[in-house]
Amino acid sequence: MYDIQLFGRIEVRTRGVRLAGDDLGGDRPRQLLALLALHGEQSLVELSDLIGAPPATVKADLKVLRDRLEPGVHGRDSVVVGNSGSYRLDTERVRVDVATFDQLIAAAEGRSPERAVRPLTAAAFLATRPLLEDEDTPWAAELRAKYRAKLPAGHAAI
Repeated sequence: MYDIQLFGRIEVRTRGVRLAGDDLGGDRPRQLLALLALHGEQSLVELSDLIGAPPATVKADLKVLRDRLEPGVHGRDSVVVGNSGSYRLDTERVRVDVATFDQLIAAAEGRSPERAVRPLTAAAFLATRPLLEDEDTPWAAELRAKYRAKLPAGHAAI
């Protein structure tokens, strides 16, 4: 199982190993991991537009990311799944803190304030550090603002 942390510094934990920063292959591979974890399946063109690099470069960066996550594993067996020019993470092998956050926020919706406290507190705990805090890109800033708005005021510093 791969645990991907996007609140704070981007980090992957698997089988007792923690990967962060350059362990993930550099800025673009790390950003590609974040985009796939946040958005699900994306075409090579969509990823290229978001990252600001040509599709061939993005494809090479995805290979670097695969190699860093699973050294020696062939592309078809990777946690980074490619299919007909689109890429996604294997959802059966990946847990993402942002998805857990979204589930907790959804669980609080429509509940009385007393019953909403527990999931909101858990969501706030996940979001104690800003989303993608080390990423200085327009898409990361946009996502930080989006997630900041999801948690009621006073609960976290997304």
